[in-house]
Amino acid sequence: MVLRMVAQTVAWVAVVGVLLFWPAGRLDWPQAWVFLAIVLACSLGLGFWLARRDPGLLRERLRPVGLSEPDPVNRAYITAMMVGFHLWFVWMGLEARHRESQPWPAWAQALGAAGVLACLAIAGLTFRENSFAAATIKLQAERGQRVIDTGPYAVVRHPMYAGAIFWMFGMPLLIGGPWDLLIGAAAMAVVVVRLLGEERMLAAGLPGYSAYMRRVRWRLVPGIW
Repeated sequence: MVLRMVAQTVAWVAVVGVLLFWPAGRLDWPQAWVFLAIVLACSLGLGFWLARRDPGLLRERLRPVGLSEPDPVNRAYITAMMVGFHLWFVWMGLEARHRESQPWPAWAQALGAAGVLACLAIAGLTFRENSFAAATIKLQAERGQRVIDTGPYAVVRHPMYAGAIFWMFGMPLLIGGPWDLLIGAAAMAVVVVRLLGEERMLAAGLPGYSAYMRRVRWRLVPGIW
C-alpha cells in the first residue's frame, strides 16, 4: 500500500507538472516548481504518516476520486469537478505563457505558498482526528463510523473543506493571476454544493450527526457560515 501511495502521489504531481509547464511552453517558472515541491513533499509526508498511524484511512484515501463514489449523481458531479480542477492548471499554464512579468509581488506569492501549506496542514489535523475522512461521500458502517467532534471538528463541521479555502486562494497567488482568484471563488462554490450534499447524507444516516450539527453551528468559517 505504501508503494501504491508513493506511485499515485508522484504520478499525480507529474501530471500536474505537465499540465502547467506544457501550456506555459517553458520550464523557467520558479513559482510552479515551488508549488509542485510543496505538494509532493507534504503529500508524501502525510501518506507515510497515515501508513503508520491509520492504514485504513490511507486505503480509503487511495481509492479513485469520483469513480469510487457509490451514488451515481455524486460520481458524475465529482468527476466533472475533478476534470475542471485539472483544466485550471492548463489555464494557469497558458497565462504564464502570455504574461511578461509576475502579476503578484513576492510577498503575495509567499502568502500563496503559505496558503497551500495551510491547506495541507489542516488536512493532516483532520486525518489525525477523523479516521473516516474518506475522499468519497459514503457511510462507512463496516469501519464503525461515528461522529467526530474533537480537534478541528469542534470548531467547524467540515475542516477539510475549510482548508480548501486556503488552497483555492493560495494557489492563484503563487502560480496564477487575478482572474484565478475568481476561479478559486467559483471552485469553492462547487465545494459548498458537495459539502451540503454530504451533510444531508450524514444527518440522515449517521447516528448523532444531527445533534452534532446543533452543537457546532459553523460549517466552514467560525462566526460566518
